[in-house]
Amino acid sequence: MKERSLADLSFPSFSDARHNILCSELKQLYVAITRTRQRMWISESVEEFSRPMFDYWQILSLVEVKDVDDSLADTMQTFSTPEEWKSRGMKLFWEKNYEMALMCFKQAGEVDWEKRAKATGIVATAERIRYSDPEKARTYLLEAAQIFYSIGRFKSAAECFYDLKDYKQAGNIFLDKCGELIKAADCFLLAGRYKRAAEVYAKGNYFKECLSACTKGKCYDLGLKYIENWKQQCNDVGKSAVDIDEIGMEYLESCAANYFELKDGESMMKFVKAFPTMEMKRKFLMSRKCLDELLLLEQEYGNFAEAAEIARLNGNILCEADLLGKAGDFDKACSLILLYVLSHSLWMVGSKGWPLKLLMQTEELLKKAMTFAELGSNFETVCIEIRILSNESGNWSDLKHNFSASKKCESFIGKFLSCRKILDFHVEYHVAKYVWDDKLSGNLDVSEELMSCCQVSLGTLIHFWNSWKKNVVDVLDSLECLGDVDFGEFKGVGEFCLKYFGVRQQLNGLNVTYFLLHPAAEWLKSIQNFVIRRSKQMVFVDARHFISAARTHWRTELLVVGLKVLETLVSLYGLAAKSMPLFWQSMCLLNVYEIAKFLREPKHHVLSSFELRIQNFLALSTNYFEKLFPLDPRQSMVGSMISLRRTKLSCDLLQECIVQDIGSGDSLSYGQIGRTVLIWLASGKLPEDLYEKVVGRIPSDVPWKSFIEILGCMKQRGCPEDLQSGDSVGGEMLEFQEVLSSDGNVECSEGSLNNAVESMEVTLLQKFCEALQDTFSANWKIEDENRMISDCLSPSCFLYLLERFLVMVSQYRGIFFAIKSSFVEWLISEQFEVRPTSKHAINTRLLEEFYNSVLVLVKCFLYDEAGTVEWIARSKISVDLYYKQMVLRLVLILCLMCMNCEKYYDVLFKVLSIDDVRNQLPKEIYGILQRGMEDKIVQIKDFGEAFQKSGDPLLVVNLDESVTGVEYSNVVSVQLGTNCSREDILSLLLPAGTGNEVTSDQSETSAMPLSSVNHMSDQRMNWAVFQEISDVLKTCGVDDSATSASVSTVNLKKEVNANVNYLTAAISLSSEKKFYVAEDMMEETRNMLQELIQLHSLMNTSILEKASIEQLLKSLLSKKPKLEAFLNQLVVPTGTTVVLENQCAEILDVAYDEVATTNLLPSASTSGTSGGNQTEKKKGKGKRKGRLKKQGGNRKK
Repeated sequence: MKERSLADLSFPSFSDARHNILCSELKQLYVAITRTRQRMWISESVEEFSRPMFDYWQILSLVEVKDVDDSLADTMQTFSTPEEWKSRGMKLFWEKNYEMALMCFKQAGEVDWEKRAKATGIVATAERIRYSDPEKARTYLLEAAQIFYSIGRFKSAAECFYDLKDYKQAGNIFLDKCGELIKAADCFLLAGRYKRAAEVYAKGNYFKECLSACTKGKCYDLGLKYIENWKQQCNDVGKSAVDIDEIGMEYLESCAANYFELKDGESMMKFVKAFPTMEMKRKFLMSRKCLDELLLLEQEYGNFAEAAEIARLNGNILCEADLLGKAGDFDKACSLILLYVLSHSLWMVGSKGWPLKLLMQTEELLKKAMTFAELGSNFETVCIEIRILSNESGNWSDLKHNFSASKKCESFIGKFLSCRKILDFHVEYHVAKYVWDDKLSGNLDVSEELMSCCQVSLGTLIHFWNSWKKNVVDVLDSLECLGDVDFGEFKGVGEFCLKYFGVRQQLNGLNVTYFLLHPAAEWLKSIQNFVIRRSKQMVFVDARHFISAARTHWRTELLVVGLKVLETLVSLYGLAAKSMPLFWQSMCLLNVYEIAKFLREPKHHVLSSFELRIQNFLALSTNYFEKLFPLDPRQSMVGSMISLRRTKLSCDLLQECIVQDIGSGDSLSYGQIGRTVLIWLASGKLPEDLYEKVVGRIPSDVPWKSFIEILGCMKQRGCPEDLQSGDSVGGEMLEFQEVLSSDGNVECSEGSLNNAVESMEVTLLQKFCEALQDTFSANWKIEDENRMISDCLSPSCFLYLLERFLVMVSQYRGIFFAIKSSFVEWLISEQFEVRPTSKHAINTRLLEEFYNSVLVLVKCFLYDEAGTVEWIARSKISVDLYYKQMVLRLVLILCLMCMNCEKYYDVLFKVLSIDDVRNQLPKEIYGILQRGMEDKIVQIKDFGEAFQKSGDPLLVVNLDESVTGVEYSNVVSVQLGTNCSREDILSLLLPAGTGNEVTSDQSETSAMPLSSVNHMSDQRMNWAVFQEISDVLKTCGVDDSATSASVSTVNLKKEVNANVNYLTAAISLSSEKKFYVAEDMMEETRNMLQELIQLHSLMNTSILEKASIEQLLKSLLSKKPKLEAFLNQLVVPTGTTVVLENQCAEILDVAYDEVATTNLLPSASTSGTSGGNQTEKKKGKGKRKGRLKKQGGNRKK
């Protein structure tokens, strides 16, 4: 342009930054010019940009300018055909030059293409201004859509509506005009028309999309309907049922989860039930802890066992029981109902755990349990447990029956509950109504027959306490099993604890936890709240804390129940102390001690506030010392008392007496030392620690110290035979050395000084003698000028020690005389086999010194009346009660010394001449001893008679096996040796009863060997049979008479006949053995025998006279309070028969047609001949047991 001078400087100069687009435009212009066939039309609307180029072309005369008018159109038309215009329009359209294409289409007469080009151009324009002018863009799109729709371009119209977000219209066009289901459904989905979208998806078998639309639109039921339809038409839709289940599961779970969040359980379950498998349903519901819904679902499908497990997890025990019943597990169903009833009865709100309380629905629940039990395998056990839980009856017979039945069925819970109820019955029962019978004393293994006839007694109280205690201790010892699944080897204890405390075991991973049926139960108060976990309405505690709480509960129960039993025992002791024999008083105290000692043990002691009460009970039990060593030793000389003393429990209580007596002070008093020695000599030996404690607190200048040290070495280190054999010689012998070497007065016969054993025995006697003399003297010493020694040894204890010393000295004579009571004391305290005397007896001079020492002490007592009386009073003993007895005892000791030493008769007669002694002695005894005054000697047979009258027979004891036939009139001969049984001797010396009556001739009373306190093989009066007959009569109706078949059963008639035989034998035996029995007591006994015979006669008639029988039964039972204790003492060995007088025998042997009206048995005053004849007959039938003899005649050598 510059070369041709065509550049107009008025135009802007070229700038790369501003005009670089010209390169592209020029290229397009070049193409347009070169491709033009005839003419090229350039339409320009913006002159600002095109003016320079247009002027340049015009100067060169390359272009011609025309206005756009009709003439221009004509000019153009004349040059192109419609097809060419359409073709060019099409070309321009696809090149997106919609405006030019519009013109071409218009020239070509293509209306539809013209509208399409217009609409498409509008869409393009709208697209350009979408963000800059969105409202105008929407207008353009709507216009374009309408144009597209008008020309049948439905898809484009739908797309315009889609861009306009008019998804509903777009979807309708896609669906109705285009048939594009997926796009239509998508549009409906975007439009929020979920049902329509799901319908369209379903129509096209787009399963996932359909369910997704239902989910988004919350059209859950519609989706469920589609799933059900697809399953039914799986073949038509091209999918298998498994595929449909897989596709539908996600949807169903989503729907169920949504309803779960909305807490719409009913709707949730509608979808859960549609899950393909039961396992999926359980998994879903369990994961969300929808236990109630799962429970109903399982029941609906008939899965009762699984439903029961859900009920267990849900804590609904009654529902679980019902479901188990439907599942056929009747035993477990029944067990759960009983668990519910028991735990609610124990731990309902306000209950302390005992006694059982009835629920409102108890009866209904127990009936249901019974129904299950009838279909199960434990019917008998369940019946007894139901009976116990129902509290139907609390009478004694029912309680015993329940316990026995539970024991038979091996029902631990039944035994436990019935035993506790029986204990409550005993505690609440008035002690005055207790029956004093020793059949059950200390015996846990009791036969059912014996149990059924037992009345409420001390024995039953202790029996059931021991039974209940054993159960509780077994539970305590096994509590750790609660930490194991299924309780390991202690399954019975574990199940009992679950039932008793109302808990259910559950596993929490590998840990055992317990669900609590009663979160407010009293036993849970020992658990801190923060260890208790809660889940909804369920409360849990782990095994460790449950074990701890259970242990605390049972320890507390042991203490509380034990204290109640102790209080009952104390009341019984108070009653027994007034009127019952020493045996029963001792039994009460022994049991008080045993229970208090048990409760004092640390592992059973949880409440320190009760320590003082327990200590008080222990202190009370030490009264046992007074019962074992009464003022009158004859009272304890019965088989039952001796057997009682030889038990370990008795030894333990005696040791407790020592502990309580000596306390924890400094030096021991003479009273404490004397009582300790007395107990030691009686029981055999002391524990090492107690021995050391006693010895350490005795002053060294008191002779008792040396005596106890020697006795301790002999009894605790080994018996003398062991020392002599060399087994213990060595270290033990050194302990005697100081005592032996310090005493230069030990004298033995030739060769005995080289025998260490004999030296010890002699030294022991010497120290014993010195200790007795020192104690006697000490009782008169004063601590200061105004006060006597506060704790002196009582005269009764002193006499016990004196008599023991006399026996220990006399045994060295080989053959010696002894009082039965002191001999028995010596016999039971030695080693098991009585040791014969040494071959080298102590020389006569030393023996005489010992006897002289005893004589001096006896004389001091008898000559100093005032001093003796003062000593008794200072010992807090009634002078009136004891002084007469003490004088008699001292005179008998003096008599023994006369017989053993064959001298001292002058002292005896001098003593008898003292007015005070004469006044205190029984007249008949004084008269017998006076027979020898003239000859200055008393015959052995007279001594024997005097001792018989005193009630403590005289014995001659032979320790020399080389000498036989030592016998005297009125004297019991006892042969001791290696072949003699101590048990046989004791059984023949001692009566087997429990009474404390003093008899004149007890030495010949036949008794069984006593190896225990019980005498169950002896004949006894069966009082229970009278009540049984009365009960049977009541069942016969209200008629005045009944048939004998209704009452006179074989067993009842046998029992009545046995009572007749027993009472006849007892009366005859009492007369034969010359027991002292009050006349009124004997008369009452004879009357009872006559009534028994009448009863037996009436029971053998064809028509029973109920009124007469009931009157007899009433009379017989009324005699029980007066005669029971007396008859218990009359022990008749099994198999004993008595030949009655003709009149009595006739009445018993004939058909009991009439009752005798005369006296059937001889009275105590006229029975000598008859008794003697019967005795001879009995003796003629065989040898007497043992080597105990009583014969007339002179001494044989």
